[in-house]
Amino acid sequence: MAKVLVVTAKEETERSDVLDVLRCRNSVVDALSSNGYDVGILEITKEDINHLNRLEAKILRHDPDCIFNLFEGFSDDSTKEVSFAIFLESLKIPFTGNGSMALYASLDKFLAKKLLAMEGVPVPQGVYLKHAVGNVIDLPCPAFIKPRFEDGSVGIDEASLATSKEELNKVLPHKLSAFPAGIIVEEFLEGREFNVGLVGVPPYEVVGISMIDYKDYPDVMPFLDYRAKWDINSPGYKISPENPKIISDMAKERLIWIAKRAGITLSCRGYFRVDLREKDGRLYVIDVNPNPDLNVDSGLANQSRRSGLSYEALVSYLVEIELKENLYEPAKQAIYEVPEYSAI
Repeated sequence: MAKVLVVTAKEETERSDVLDVLRCRNSVVDALSSNGYDVGILEITKEDINHLNRLEAKILRHDPDCIFNLFEGFSDDSTKEVSFAIFLESLKIPFTGNGSMALYASLDKFLAKKLLAMEGVPVPQGVYLKHAVGNVIDLPCPAFIKPRFEDGSVGIDEASLATSKEELNKVLPHKLSAFPAGIIVEEFLEGREFNVGLVGVPPYEVVGISMIDYKDYPDVMPFLDYRAKWDINSPGYKISPENPKIISDMAKERLIWIAKRAGITLSCRGYFRVDLREKDGRLYVIDVNPNPDLNVDSGLANQSRRSGLSYEALVSYLVEIELKENLYEPAKQAIYEVPEYSAI
């Protein structure tokens, strides 16, 4: 049976999203072991990332046929996730999940929106800001505010939704101070939220479609913030995406078409999730998540089970995809110039 090396970061932190990766690692190891894979574990430190020759030796010592990549960078530097993917591509060892191009494009949420819009994928109207502006008359309202370079809902909280220009003026300085790399301010879409899980290579396989209708949860915010995802004491924690109700076959086809087009645009492969929201009957992509949470109770795992594929089968299938396709890709370098105030 194939040798699989499961890789995660190692650091001292109390952040729930980072600690959850270790729980995910244990679930993945158990799933692969139950299906007969020869499984090893490697924890990567910041020192390892700074000494790639030594890191390469650590990996090759395991002689893996495939690397199960659960490395998401470090709590103070998520860009290392991209650097590590470039490093894995240079080793030419098959690894699960997305390559460096998809990880980079999706981590930079402004770049992702620009690329999606260029390819005709519908995205919310919005702007990117790095410094406070004196007049927000051109900014959409109600507005949703999120960091340009974060994932796992980091930086999403009660202040992320501004319902008036006055509220937006008050919030912007605090958000810009907390995230000096910049923020995105986009129109808030008040309709239902959909999540489309996909695996493989284009044209991809659909794992499932989930939906949140926030009208069913009148006591919580109409979006999922950081606490809703990671804090069991948060009122939003109880929200669980479910099978879409009262949705036509045509609407499902539209969701899948947009999600696949978004994946192709951002060079996604392996496994990923596309999040969409609706407004006035139209669908918009609000986020593309390469390598989403893969815990046994994650959204992707729940979609898989509803489709008749067990968690163990899903995890093993992700390895089989890589061994079959040998999907490593040579690193490509690109420089994107983005102004400090720019419309999406």
